[in-house]
Amino acid sequence: MVAVALDWKRIDWMPDETWTKKTLPKLEAVGLKEKDLSRSVYVIRLNGDFCIRYPKGESPTLYIGEGRFNQRINAHRAWVKELRELVGDFTFQVCIAVPRVRRNPEAYRDCEAALIERFDEHFESAPMWNKQFESRLKEHYEYNRKQMDQALCKRSGAKYKWSVAPMKSSPFYRNFVRTHT
Repeated sequence: MVAVALDWKRIDWMPDETWTKKTLPKLEAVGLKEKDLSRSVYVIRLNGDFCIRYPKGESPTLYIGEGRFNQRINAHRAWVKELRELVGDFTFQVCIAVPRVRRNPEAYRDCEAALIERFDEHFESAPMWNKQFESRLKEHYEYNRKQMDQALCKRSGAKYKWSVAPMKSSPFYRNFVRTHT
């Protein structure tokens, strides 16, 4: 087995922030370098009084992704803005880790699949905006469950006031139910 550490860095994020003036300086302030973001994994979470009601529990996690964070975050702006309009004015949180394995620059891809798999173990679903389950590439890579849960689950002391789930009339519904197991 190969143990892969996940050292999560967190930033508050708004979908209308510009990369150069707002998002990148926040990432640099928590110790991330732009060059490392191409091989990162990230979790987009709600950062307020709401969380999502999944089939087997609640979580603030909306999406798990990997690679090219600076380009990928821009692709998420449209659906994040739409969600923000539905539930009100609050920030989102992005947790980012840069998993490294010696002589394997593709370790982050396995990590994304492992995170989605772990999320499914907890909640019997992929996160709301993940449209599919990814396949693990390296079954012998091992991730600390506690480190994974730091990004995927409610944090100790979190006091959410609402858990929400999209109804059939919501544009989020189709993605939401697609991966329920």
